[in-house]
Amino acid sequence: MARCFGLGLACFVLLVAAAGATQYKVGGDNGWSVPDANAESFNTWAEKTSFQIGDDLLFVYPKDKDSVLLVEPSDYNACNTSSYDKKFTDGSTSVTLDHSGAFFFISGVEANCRANEKLIVMVAAGGNGSAPAPSQGSPSSPPSTPAPSNGGAAGAQAPPSTPNAPAAKNSTAKGKPSAGGNDKNGAGHIVAGVVASLVGCIVYATLAF
Repeated sequence: MARCFGLGLACFVLLVAAAGATQYKVGGDNGWSVPDANAESFNTWAEKTSFQIGDDLLFVYPKDKDSVLLVEPSDYNACNTSSYDKKFTDGSTSVTLDHSGAFFFISGVEANCRANEKLIVMVAAGGNGSAPAPSQGSPSSPPSTPAPSNGGAAGAQAPPSTPNAPAAKNSTAKGKPSAGGNDKNGAGHIVAGVVASLVGCIVYATLAF
């Protein structure tokens, strides 16, 4: 019974983790390639998408002609393909967004990068469902309204109301787009993974008995 309980708990954790992440196919049907003249740029697409920690980016490209480089901001701006943090050449690269902040990707072919085959992804802090952190430098709480003096007449004027505090600045992380523009390409991979995990758990539990 203890083994069965532990197996069930492990399956539940696996299913919850899989359901909470989303896979996005970079470039949609066109994949990771030089954008057409009239096509939406990779960064325009990214600005419309709300990325969270744990999401995956899927880069699909001809491995004999292209690659994906994870680079520093300066190398991104210069399309410097000789310096990178990671290089991917398998033709179907899945990159997990494992921390908040900015990720910089460029094509491993310098000419492609200069033709706008490059991408910046901003990942929100706090992960899925977390409330945004309060904005730094928010105005302090307004002073409390002074109490009326003792013995004041019933019809005396109330003390002046406290002036409204200025509205806090939007604390959304720079580059984080609205959640309404998500491109859910590749979401089917998540569903298939959940189903496969559940079937595997059931088969294992059956054999355990």
